[in-house]
Amino acid sequence: MGEMSIGIILPKRQWNRLALEELNDDDSFVFHYAKTGEELNLEVLFINIDELLVNEGKGKAFIIKEQEIVLLGFVKIPSIIYNSTIYHQKKHKRKIFELAKQTGVTVINEQNHIKKKTFLDLVESHPALKDVIMIADNQPQPSFNFYVLGQKDFHHQWTTPIVYAKNNDEIYTFAKAYPLLTENQLMEETKDYLYEVSHRILEILHYYYPAIYEIGLQFVMMENGEMQIQSTCPISNIVKDIWYCNEKLAVTILQWPIELAKSISEMENSIKSESNLLLDSEDFQDDKITPFVGKASQQDENVWVKFKVFQENEMTMKLPDRIAERWREQPEVVKFGINEQPCNFVIYEDAIPLRHNSYQNPADLFVSHTLVGHMHLPLDLVYQIQFSEGKAIIGPTIGLLLGEKNKVYNLQYMEKFNDRFGEYHRYGGVTIAFSARSVDWEKKIAYGMVFDPVKKNWRYYSTPIPSTIYRRNFHQKKENIKQLKKLTDNNLFNSYHFKKSDLYLLKNNPEIKQHLPATFLLNNMDDLIDFLIENKKIILKPVSLSRGRGIFILELNNESEGFSLYDYRNMTKVQHILEDKKGLQALLKEFGIFHQEYLFQTYIPLLKVNNRSLDVRVVMQKYNKRKWQCTGIECRVAREHEDLTNIARGGEAMTLEAVIKNSTQGLTYSQVYRNILNLCQRFCRLMDQKNEHFAEFGIDIALDDEGFPWILEANIYPSFKGFKTLDYDTYLRIRNQPMFYAVQIQGFQILEEDAFGNTLHYRERAYL
Repeated sequence: MGEMSIGIILPKRQWNRLALEELNDDDSFVFHYAKTGEELNLEVLFINIDELLVNEGKGKAFIIKEQEIVLLGFVKIPSIIYNSTIYHQKKHKRKIFELAKQTGVTVINEQNHIKKKTFLDLVESHPALKDVIMIADNQPQPSFNFYVLGQKDFHHQWTTPIVYAKNNDEIYTFAKAYPLLTENQLMEETKDYLYEVSHRILEILHYYYPAIYEIGLQFVMMENGEMQIQSTCPISNIVKDIWYCNEKLAVTILQWPIELAKSISEMENSIKSESNLLLDSEDFQDDKITPFVGKASQQDENVWVKFKVFQENEMTMKLPDRIAERWREQPEVVKFGINEQPCNFVIYEDAIPLRHNSYQNPADLFVSHTLVGHMHLPLDLVYQIQFSEGKAIIGPTIGLLLGEKNKVYNLQYMEKFNDRFGEYHRYGGVTIAFSARSVDWEKKIAYGMVFDPVKKNWRYYSTPIPSTIYRRNFHQKKENIKQLKKLTDNNLFNSYHFKKSDLYLLKNNPEIKQHLPATFLLNNMDDLIDFLIENKKIILKPVSLSRGRGIFILELNNESEGFSLYDYRNMTKVQHILEDKKGLQALLKEFGIFHQEYLFQTYIPLLKVNNRSLDVRVVMQKYNKRKWQCTGIECRVAREHEDLTNIARGGEAMTLEAVIKNSTQGLTYSQVYRNILNLCQRFCRLMDQKNEHFAEFGIDIALDDEGFPWILEANIYPSFKGFKTLDYDTYLRIRNQPMFYAVQIQGFQILEEDAFGNTLHYRERAYL
């Protein structure tokens, strides 16, 4: 297929119907897509969703030429894909998302629908939409609904080409519907308001749902002419509404995605050479990133503050003279997150002492509404402010970096992070959870959800990109991660997804090589069989999965020349007995192992307690830029007759001390404990030599019959389920530590006492 092409995804049933030329009214739309493509010299391919092979980069397609359908078979997936369908099956949703993740592919409408509750939560809590009126749940529903269509161009600018009303199945223009509902004479004003509100909502939706390029907004109008937002609706519904009352207008709407694809294609072709140069530039070379260096503490200059706003058109901050006394030099700039702005600082007399200044007793600090607007500063939080190098720095600002599945990130999703904020009163500031896809890169603003420490919940908000970012997901585009690392001066921690294959690459490192089981990447059957013959029993692991998913154990049968393959992909272990190498290879091929990245390694006979296998999960976390500490150790004890110990597979959490005392090997707990921690410290120090910013590891240790520790895995995103049931205080300490670390590397204070000198009970563990 030529470079100038677009693929339009169709549901299987519609695709098959068209392929057989058994058409109905809904199928007439596709001919308009094809006609528009022909007029714009853009080839339009229609692709079957069920025959879309994302990993292979191809899909089953047909084209329309001179009103004739021409089947093409499988073709290369075009660089631009348009999706106008709401898919209800998870496999189809997953396929669209996987397609959007492919390098060089732009999906127009990866998503085209928002759940009503999620949408209304966004409208209700985002400050930019605070004056938008939502229809009440218990309010009688008016018979008329008004719809505004939003379509976004490749510059992400929204247009609203149509507004119409609908009563049951009858479609009305706005001008005809308005006088039927109200005697209010302000029709033009109401329509202007409707457009203005719609554009504000659409501009916000762009950042929270960047994959949506077209969507309808559904309003209702009350008897007094007041417009209230009700929900969104998909483009397909709007096209069908318009088609039966104004076919010419519907055709114009249908032309839009083809015109957009043409613009995107032309833009991509024009910048292709420039983008190649950009990726090779110094700014984006991994080895050019400045190594992480923490900032010197300014704790003696920090002041706890609560902001109050006043009206002024200049960037102004008013401070009491008690705070100004702490200046080493007159500040000229205010900094919040990574954003800096020139600011006027006005000093006034205030006799209130700062002796008991703390989170519970903050000083009032007055800021102009212009400063609040420019800096995207949430006003209802308690902050610390420090004065350094001519800047007034407001913080701490912490980001939780989510993945690219924006459609699943809502207020309910964020509740699982709530237990990370039990110690929030010790550092204050703002924490925002956001996706890299929800960043305004030009203005350096992150759109996400901010934690409310008073209500103990989340709300939609926007802040500058935070000064420190805790990476909570590893499904982001590499260029976005590189950009965030650069903008935060490498204060994005857990910057690299350390995988099983990375542990394999350390096999020759003298620091830890004697503690690593022999491990190899699975490339061919001969190497696998040779290794099995040598070791009798081995384990196969997928590189990219965790929590025991995708694991197989393979062993030689003692009584024959065959093999036993134990399949642990599901909760129930399944044994396959195979007579020869050919049968084993066929089964592994059937399971798709050779199409994934797998490794195989020596099976370590695990230490047992009460005849149940166990391993050890050690959580290592950064306390400051140079010091790692162990914040938790648990043993995971497998079920009877199980080889895998994962809690997710029914394993039980126990303390290391209890396990060692109950083992029959005569081991000494203190010696085993020291050996494990010594090994984990060596591993973490080794990781600090990499050109990455690591701050957290879950290290899985196998103890053999002699208590010798082996590193099985090192996870940058460890699960803490065992700690939650075994020792809840330890669990909370683990959950809080990354937040403390994010505060510490910004140079802000972590309180050890409250405002009146009472010692807080939570203490950090001593360094190892």
